[in-house]
Amino acid sequence: MPIFRMVFIILAAVFLSSCTSQKYSPIEPDLSIAASVNIKDMSVSFIDVVNMKKLTDWELNKPYTGAVIFPDGDTLLLYGKQLETADLYSLKLGISIGSWNTGKGIVNGKLLKKNTYIALADQNQNKIRFFDLNGQEKADIKTERNPFTILESEKEQKLYVLSFNREQLTVIDLRKLVKLANFHIHPAAAGAWLNDGKNELWIGGHGSGAEVEKDIHVYDSESGEFKYKIPAPTMPVNFLGFSNHVFVLSHGSNMLYKLNEDGNVINSTTIGANPFDMALLDQYLMVAGYDSNDVHIINPDNLESIITIPVGKGPFQIVIRKAEAP
Repeated sequence: MPIFRMVFIILAAVFLSSCTSQKYSPIEPDLSIAASVNIKDMSVSFIDVVNMKKLTDWELNKPYTGAVIFPDGDTLLLYGKQLETADLYSLKLGISIGSWNTGKGIVNGKLLKKNTYIALADQNQNKIRFFDLNGQEKADIKTERNPFTILESEKEQKLYVLSFNREQLTVIDLRKLVKLANFHIHPAAAGAWLNDGKNELWIGGHGSGAEVEKDIHVYDSESGEFKYKIPAPTMPVNFLGFSNHVFVLSHGSNMLYKLNEDGNVINSTTIGANPFDMALLDQYLMVAGYDSNDVHIINPDNLESIITIPVGKGPFQIVIRKAEAP
């Protein structure tokens, strides 16, 4: 073999090995897990929900702010506003498996239940962009400035999009992927819950200027008409419906509220430090404490704490995967 060819092969092998994706601790496919996207140390923490223990941290060193788990239960899509790409990882392999060239601006993502598209909120383009699971962009719809909260109505096949900087809500038809209407809402809105049975949209927020938001604003989901307020001080920014109740996370007061669907408070508790997000899996409610760097596992019946699990720094979003039955 000529010497220059041998040198070329050696150099090529060194180059290719340096480009190989970093290997992370694999996540077994038969586990029900909660994944916490931690924005202060740019990591993702994985929790075994059944055994209530942290499995591992993936130190990703990219400013991811959110994630979506695909229907296959293995593919994890991670995105962030400052990133040019949304990146794909295999949980069971613990490696990067690809990227979508989205451009900067992606701040939220949601796997839609009716058409298996992923809706991405793009604050650079002020659009909701629809991608199939192969990363092909199928449509984009203009919204008000700085879209963030995305809420899907399975019954009506609509998408409700809140704009943080404008007092407007955008309604999108998921059948035709077209904009239907805009509703006027309160300023600095964030977080929402939809009661399809009563045609009600419950919307929270941070407040405007020096005045912090203390209430949940309830609107008619068809007409956009304002109906009434529900006190939930302060800064109710996250909602979760379960078993005819609504859980509301008010991060300004570190409060978790349990309400019935008429808006009456059934129970409440103080939780975490600056809690931002919550999720539900296997009858357990999980709340991320952004400043306490932990995930609280809560009994949704009585709001009693079961266990607190340390995670990476700045848990901002929790995504879940339920293990398939054997």
